[in-house]
Amino acid sequence: MRTVPSRPEGDERQAALWACIAVLHLAAVGAFLWTGLARANSEAAFDRGVRTYQSLSGVISDYRFFAPAVASDTRTGFILELRDGSSLFEPLDSDSLEVGLRYQCIVASGLRANRKTQDVLAQSWAAVMLGVHPDASRVTVVTQSYVLPSMEAWAAGKRPDWALHYTGTFGRRDGPLSRESP
Repeated sequence: MRTVPSRPEGDERQAALWACIAVLHLAAVGAFLWTGLARANSEAAFDRGVRTYQSLSGVISDYRFFAPAVASDTRTGFILELRDGSSLFEPLDSDSLEVGLRYQCIVASGLRANRKTQDVLAQSWAAVMLGVHPDASRVTVVTQSYVLPSMEAWAAGKRPDWALHYTGTFGRRDGPLSRESP
């Protein structure tokens, strides 16, 4: 005769409790994704509770990556005007995938910023480019975003396109170079 191994009391209840919690969480994720519940902005107790749950569980931060709110791609480049009258284009990119992704994150965060912050970021990039290219007199910073049409616009024939988002031209300041500068 074979004996069935005994289980401690309460295992079924604990497993059922965790299964219920998981089902409720998945239902909440579905509600946040496919309804307007995630965008509730009132100060009612229920809406505050929903926002607290979203923040603590990470529901919104992880799932916004997917459609229909896919983030647009970005690209940045520098048009350098050399002293001899020629120009040179330098893209902000990298051979390393990880570094390229970090560049894109910096550009994307700059696109979401106000105009003054964008100008400061562009000035810092321009200063670097003028430092790397001492024969350049001016640099134009150009940032574009890849605009994806809505599904309705796509069906009507509109296709994705690069849109100019920021452009700024910065000149070299005349004056003596510091011995500490490269």
